[in-house]
Amino acid sequence: MRTTVRAALAAASLVAVVGTAIAADMSGDEIKAFTSGKTVYIETTPASVTGTPGQGVIYWAEDGTALYKTPTGALWHGKREIKGNTNCTDWKESQPPGACTRWDKTGDKVTIIDAVSGKLRATVVKTAPGNAEKLGP
Repeated sequence: MRTTVRAALAAASLVAVVGTAIAADMSGDEIKAFTSGKTVYIETTPASVTGTPGQGVIYWAEDGTALYKTPTGALWHGKREIKGNTNCTDWKESQPPGACTRWDKTGDKVTIIDAVSGKLRATVVKTAPGNAEKLGP
């Protein structure tokens, strides 16, 4: 009986260690490489910057400017700055400005997490090169 319990605990510990090793925050350089010059399609949650769950699209230009078609269809304009391992974007249409997010990658899945609250803001659905949706200022 003790051997079975020990084996079960050892297996559970191994799964926890392996699972933890696979999930990791992306570095600032990784976030920038993943998004710069690309369109990022996201599925937002109520904890998102708009407070509205649904599908959104963000074009991150190479110069740090961003255009965000929100789940409501409104177009937001922003400027981002990478601070450490966070992406901080000042959206002109949002208060307070400069909310920062951590980007977590587990396998092929990328999630966007509020750096202060730890709440899930969005999940990346896919990316495309350039301004794929032709979002305009």
